[in-house]
Amino acid sequence: MNAMFKRLRRRFGKTGCSAEKNSLCNTCCDCLANAEADKVVTITCNNDHKTMERGIYTGVSVKVLRNEKEEPNIVIAVGDARYVLDRRIAQRIKVR
Repeated sequence: MNAMFKRLRRRFGKTGCSAEKNSLCNTCCDCLANAEADKVVTITCNNDHKTMERGIYTGVSVKVLRNEKEEPNIVIAVGDARYVLDRRIAQRIKVR
């Protein structure tokens, strides 16, 4: 498992988000939980290893299929795959 993360880091750069320290990113980045439905967003920061294993890593375009504020989950599409993410996890993933 660690070897897979090392390959991802080499291929896509640093997986941790230094953007949180950067004040410029705080103005232009938002969390995935706040993205509108039927919009395509790009992941700018994701530190959750379980979602990285599913292909939700920095630089990937993700389409938000369903995001109702009163529901505890959101539905996203990554390529041909569809995932249901808990809103708490989606709040930790930064998008642009």
